[in-house]
Amino acid sequence: MPAPEIRYARSGDLRLAYQQWGSGPRLMLIPDLISNVEVIWEHELYRRSLEYLGKHMTCVLFDKRGIGMSDRFERAPTLDERNADVCAVMDAVGWDRSHVMGQSEGGAMGLSFAVDHPERVETLTMVNTFAPPRYIPRVPEFIRDGDPPILDRNGIYEHFMGILETWGEDATALVEWSMPSQIGNESFTRWVSRLQRFAASPNDFKRQLDNIMEFDAEDAPERVSVPTQVMHVAGDKELHVSLGRLLGDVIPGAKYVEIEGADHFFWTMPNWREICDGIIRFTGGKVERTTERRFGAVLFTDIVDSTRRSASMGDTAWRDVMDGHDRTARGLIDRHGGRVVESTGDGLLSVFDAPSTCVECGLELRDALRGMGLEIRAGVHAGEVEVRDDGRISGIAVNLAARVEQHATDGEFWASSTVREMLLGGSTRFEDRGEFGLKGVEGQWRLFAVSGGQASGW
Repeated sequence: MPAPEIRYARSGDLRLAYQQWGSGPRLMLIPDLISNVEVIWEHELYRRSLEYLGKHMTCVLFDKRGIGMSDRFERAPTLDERNADVCAVMDAVGWDRSHVMGQSEGGAMGLSFAVDHPERVETLTMVNTFAPPRYIPRVPEFIRDGDPPILDRNGIYEHFMGILETWGEDATALVEWSMPSQIGNESFTRWVSRLQRFAASPNDFKRQLDNIMEFDAEDAPERVSVPTQVMHVAGDKELHVSLGRLLGDVIPGAKYVEIEGADHFFWTMPNWREICDGIIRFTGGKVERTTERRFGAVLFTDIVDSTRRSASMGDTAWRDVMDGHDRTARGLIDRHGGRVVESTGDGLLSVFDAPSTCVECGLELRDALRGMGLEIRAGVHAGEVEVRDDGRISGIAVNLAARVEQHATDGEFWASSTVREMLLGGSTRFEDRGEFGLKGVEGQWRLFAVSGGQASGW
C-alpha cells in the first residue's frame, strides 16, 4: 500500500501531523519518542507492522508536539496539553471514541488520556512503558532471576545523553540498546540515523526527553476504568520489564502479557506480530495466518566489490555512500510502485506488480548509482510468488530472481527469458548472455542483459 497522506490537526496554536489508513475498528496509535510519520514508512521493518495493523483496523498515527513533522513547543507541555493533542487528532478524523495503543512514553500518555477522557477510550494497550514515580519503590517486587540489568531514571537519562553524541550521524548506540535484534544490520542502522535527523535536532530531542522525564500521572494507574492490556518485552534494556509487571498488577483488571525478545521498539523484532496480534485480539478482532499467491516481478540488487571499497574508504565515508545508496534505491522503488521486502546486506530485494515497471526501476537505479560512483549487479524474474501476511515473499520466482542476479556480470542488469518474453515489443533491449544452469532449478535458462533502447528481435 502507498504511504498515507500527511494531514494536520490543530491543538491550540500548534499543528500536529497525522495519518489515517486501514479499515475496521478504530485504533489511535500514540508513538514513542523518535518518530516522523512520513519517514517511518520508508523502511520495511517499520512499514510491515503498520500495514499489518491496517489490514485489521482503521489506524491513526501522529507525531507528538515537538517531534517529527509536528510544530515545536516554546515551553514544556503539561500532560493535560498532551491529552488535548490526542483529542485534537481524534476530532480531526471525526472520532468520538477509539481503541488506544501507546508505545514507550506513548503508553504513559495513553494511560493519562484514558483516565482523563474515559468516554473517548474503548480499550487501552500499553507496550514497553513505565509507571508514575510514586510506584517506583515497588519495582524490586517485580524483578525476577534472568531479567536484564535495570537502569534507574538517572541511568536512562545518561544513556540517552550518550546516544545524543552521535545523533543523526551514527545510530549504532541506539540500535544496540533499543533494537538489539538488528545489531549488524547496517542498512537498518543507517536508516535509523536518518529517522533521528527527521525526528528532531539534537537539542529538540533533548527538550522532548527532559519533558518526558518529568511525566507524572500520579495515581492514574489505580483510576483506570477502561479495559486495559499491558504488554512488555522481557529483555527490554531501556524500560525494564519489571515496570510492565508493576503496571499489570496496579491497574484494576489489567491483562498483562510478557513477550520474548529484547527490543524496546517492538516493530523491529522478529516476533513483532505477537504484539500486533495481541492488540488486534484485545480490541475484539480475529487473527488468521494467511499466505496468498499473486503475480510479481522480483528484483535483486547487490553492490559490486563492496567489501574492498568499504575497507579502502573507511567506515565513516562508506556509511555516507551507503546512506546515499539506500535513499536513492528506496526512493526509486517507491516511485515505480514497488515495495522493498528486505535488505540483503549490500543490496535489496524488492517486488513489483508488473515486469515493465520493475525493469524501468532497475535501469534507473543502476544508472543513478553509477552516477554516485557505485556499480551494482541486478537480476529480475517474474512469476507467481507467495506473499505472507507479514509482507515476506517466497517461491520459485524469488529463487530464480536471486540466481539471475548471482550470474549477472558486474555493472549489468540481467533478466530471465520469462521477463524478456513479457516485454517483447517494448523499448527495452535484451542482449543474449547464453544459457545457464541455475542452482536449485531444473534445466537450462537463457539469460539476457537489460538496457534501454530499441527492442531486440529473436
